[in-house]
Amino acid sequence: MSKASLVSTDAATTSDLHFPVDRDGKQVKTASNVSFLTTVGIMLPLWATIVLPISLVYHMGRAVIKTVLPTKEEEEAVSVLTIDSGYQVSDADIIPRPQRKYDVVVLGATGFTGKLAARHLAKTYGVNKTVKWAIAGRSQSKLDKVKQELAKELALDDILQLDTMIVDTSIASTMPKLVRDTRTVVTTAGPFCQYGNAVVEFCAKFGTHYADITAETDWVRTMMLKWQDTARHSGAKILSLCGNDSVPWDLTVYQMTRKLEEEAKEDLVQVTCIDEFASSVSGGTVLSIGLVIDGKVAPVTDPFRNTASGSVHTEVMSDKLPMGIFGCIAPWNGKKVYGSPFLMSLVNKQAVSWTQALRGGKALEYAEFKVSPDFKTAFVDYFQLIVFLTAMMNPITRYLLQSYVLPKPGEGPSMKDMEENHFLSVNAQGVGSKGTKAEAVMYFPECPGYLDTARMVTECGLSLALQENQLPSQGGGFFSPAYALGDVLLKRLTDTGTSFNMKLTKSKK
Repeated sequence: MSKASLVSTDAATTSDLHFPVDRDGKQVKTASNVSFLTTVGIMLPLWATIVLPISLVYHMGRAVIKTVLPTKEEEEAVSVLTIDSGYQVSDADIIPRPQRKYDVVVLGATGFTGKLAARHLAKTYGVNKTVKWAIAGRSQSKLDKVKQELAKELALDDILQLDTMIVDTSIASTMPKLVRDTRTVVTTAGPFCQYGNAVVEFCAKFGTHYADITAETDWVRTMMLKWQDTARHSGAKILSLCGNDSVPWDLTVYQMTRKLEEEAKEDLVQVTCIDEFASSVSGGTVLSIGLVIDGKVAPVTDPFRNTASGSVHTEVMSDKLPMGIFGCIAPWNGKKVYGSPFLMSLVNKQAVSWTQALRGGKALEYAEFKVSPDFKTAFVDYFQLIVFLTAMMNPITRYLLQSYVLPKPGEGPSMKDMEENHFLSVNAQGVGSKGTKAEAVMYFPECPGYLDTARMVTECGLSLALQENQLPSQGGGFFSPAYALGDVLLKRLTDTGTSFNMKLTKSKK
């Protein structure tokens, strides 16, 4: 365990663990009175009289049609389950990973998050110095533009000499050059159920490690069912959920579980993650959310329930995710705050459960919620989330949102906002099987959804590429980020801006 980044003494207080957040002056902003009145006086009536009825009618109609004819989505799900380009790879075609030209290739570098991943590599590691890397996408002119913009922003002309690759994931013949001569592909090119199938296939076949930022967990399951055996044979580690969905929660609970086991000889039986979250949405994320809501891919079996050896994990994780707004006390300052559902907790709980299964861990109760400084802010956030999800559930209001309200693919928040106004702090409160209390705080000081997501997925890729022999899991296959990378990833994150502190308090019984 990375001792340098942990607070392990009983004398440490909750405020000590939360100190980095307070030091930086980061806090969730309160909603204005205008925002609250607009939500209550305009959004609520529009939702109740227009958005909700349209979505209900649309889904009732779909349900009726499904009983008569197979839907397009069902046909697409079947095609994804059977997808295989047919490209044949022999062991002789595979270059041993230590002999490959690149450590990392970033696919999707012309997109919003992909460009941020390239920026992180250039700013932190330079160009082809300690890390050998390249960028890939469908358009040479757009890749050149990314290099020019980054060279100007970072005052780093070396970026202009960065290697590029032209890759179209819908054309199988372009894929080998992406995966054959790199140790790891880091991809931000989503939605992944549209653009990710071939990348996973060719990484699995060529023994190339893979890391993505998807939150499309049904798609991940589908890829596991199709390519698990291939990845195990080639030695490729295939990692999804490597961004804000769901590294902070997956890694925090993993570290807490291990600390309880190693220092208190107890199992973690209960954990609650309290999220302070300030971020915004990009156009690519909106597109992905729409496809997830549509339920394009839904595998019959759940490989997230399997242990690392492939057997079914019988210690099922339960969850207690809130459905509404409630008052509570912030553990870091003792002040009253208001909790409400956090959209991505639905994904985070699956990542945590997957890691528990891979480890063969004991049954765990998982809870998670977002906190706001007052009821007004909690109400605005909660109701706007309901309106957004309801509007995305039918094609009419979804079109209006995507066309006139939400950012387009490739667009996102400004760098100033991402660096100065956005952050994530996960305060995890855990209980061991003999009563020992565990508390951890993982803090990302910049935009968790984009700027720090780019850093997370890049550092996941570098963990795979540069420190393969130090990883807690050996061999190929599909893994959760925490299980596959463990302390190696934690160290890389804390070395590049993340803060992580943890303490145990023994029961007085």
